Amino acid sequence: MNEFYLEKNLAALPSQLAALIQNPEKNFEGLHSQNLKTNPTYQLTKSKVGDPTLELDGVWIHSRFDPKKEAERFATELPHDGSERIYLLFGAGLGYIIPYLLEREKVTIIWMEPYQFFIKESFQIFDFSKPLLDEKLILITGEGLEDQLSEAVKGKGTHPISFVPHRGSWQWRESDYLKLRHTAEQMFHKKDVNLATLTRFEKIWAKNICYNLPELSKFRPVSDLFGIAEGISIVVCGAGPSLSESIPDLTKYRNQFLLLAVDTALPILNSFGVEPDLIFSVDPQALNSQYLEDDSGNGILIFDPTSTYISLRLEKGPNKGFVTSSPFPLIGLLERTGFSEIGSVPFGGSVSTNAASLATLMGAKSVFLVGQDLSFTKGLAHSKGAVLEERLNYLESRKFRREKHNYKQLFALPQKKVTGNLEETYITNEKMLIFKKWFEDHAKENPWTNLTKFGAKLEGIPHSNFEKEFASDEGEIKTQTNLVQSVRNRIQSQLKIENPFFDQKQLVSEIRSTTEALSEFVSTVKRGLVVSQRIYNQIQRNQINPKTFSEDIKQMDSIDEQVSGKKGLNEILSLGIQRVILTITEGYDDNLTLEEKENAQLGVAKKSLLLYEGLYESVRSTKRMLTKSLYRML
Repeated sequence: MNEFYLEKNLAALPSQLAALIQNPEKNFEGLHSQNLKTNPTYQLTKSKVGDPTLELDGVWIHSRFDPKKEAERFATELPHDGSERIYLLFGAGLGYIIPYLLEREKVTIIWMEPYQFFIKESFQIFDFSKPLLDEKLILITGEGLEDQLSEAVKGKGTHPISFVPHRGSWQWRESDYLKLRHTAEQMFHKKDVNLATLTRFEKIWAKNICYNLPELSKFRPVSDLFGIAEGISIVVCGAGPSLSESIPDLTKYRNQFLLLAVDTALPILNSFGVEPDLIFSVDPQALNSQYLEDDSGNGILIFDPTSTYISLRLEKGPNKGFVTSSPFPLIGLLERTGFSEIGSVPFGGSVSTNAASLATLMGAKSVFLVGQDLSFTKGLAHSKGAVLEERLNYLESRKFRREKHNYKQLFALPQKKVTGNLEETYITNEKMLIFKKWFEDHAKENPWTNLTKFGAKLEGIPHSNFEKEFASDEGEIKTQTNLVQSVRNRIQSQLKIENPFFDQKQLVSEIRSTTEALSEFVSTVKRGLVVSQRIYNQIQRNQINPKTFSEDIKQMDSIDEQVSGKKGLNEILSLGIQRVILTITEGYDDNLTLEEKENAQLGVAKKSLLLYEGLYESVRSTKRMLTKSLYRML
């Protein structure tokens, strides 16, 4: 064993990770395996050829005869064609396979390992310091494995990935290493979903924020609601298939809780005469406004700035309420005109996750989830009435029935199986599993209880029923009713505050100055577009004139510097060019041809061209949309 190797390897790591590996016994017990009660006792032994090997609980982690030859033979079976590739190792034992993989060019080795003592022992056998410093070898261990993995593959979005399970480790503790694989699969799927969402909705989000500004300037900030519901219960109502079966309970105990409903659940609640106190709207698509258009109740809107602007222009429907903040810089135009922070609500990918987070921020003593099936309960994609049934009434014909619409929803994504609260099996899909995982990951810090009749079991969140959670004693009912009514009154009083939270004159000034800045910026961006096109054409045609090419590069550098100096404008414009940004930063290069991928110089020129094309389009469209909102405010 080589202590010098250990010191070099640890020095190549961040201090926190080095400390974790240096003292694995402090982190081993109970972190990764619930049935593990004591640290493993082990002793490295020499194989027949003299190299160290290891036996744990009767399982040989490496060959007892020749561990290096075993590793080399396995490495030759892994694909390698000379192109960029990632090898994702789920365990590597003492690390014998890693040197053979490091010999290959253009590869990144990511070693996921739940047991740090393996890493420490391998560090005393091999010198991995240079590949660790060069990030050709990346270690993932300890807490936050999914976040670590996401960071490790950043910028490598198009590299093929080989999953490499280590046989000896899996034979020893299969369940722990299987969890690593599930974590990786989930992370990559979530990444794909996020990329698809960004590129699909980038322009709609930008449009909605711009067009919503005049109406949102009359709203109150959602931070007004934080802590307002102390001492009462909030029921968060989703639109899952079982919602209609929870209506009797919602009706019976209605006065004992504040009802926070997602907008998609509103038609079902209205059809049964159940009126929510708060209605959360997040979806950017115009179709979502139809959930609100016939509502004539007193429900108060909780509105995300990226939600469809049509919802705020309906003749009927909720038109007053509270606005949330947004991670997109465009919202800064509104934020800067407020007297304090608007308030952020954690976002988990669906309106239900937002609503549950808001209920916690409101300070409720208990938050109950209803209609959170996260599965196709009883073969339904949505609760009856949730799929805009009035719209389907118009669409139905001999060749298109609502049953066909439901069928298409069921099979839009590959089906998965999930276990219910009574160990029954339901069908779900990968998208809903992401939301399920979000609820489970946030269960510890939130007072959530699941009252959903059927559907997927949410691990870490207790399942119960209305009868058990709400009072039946008249005295207690009266007490809870009075408390809930008091909170309703306080919410209403926030909306009646005479002095507006946002300064509309300042907002007009903000929008005007931004449009003027965009008018000046567009000429610089257009010059960048022309020059980048000229550079690209010269490289593509292989007709580079050294003198003019050098002048173009200098001019391009100057334009790049001018553009990068407009940080505020670039942040505003970035929302509309997410696909281009991902092309440059994440290798999301579906805009690049095979020729551009193979020719590095041409690929760089194309990315520059794409950037300026995207910026030019975004400048013009953002200026146009803000100008329209400005006219509506004057």
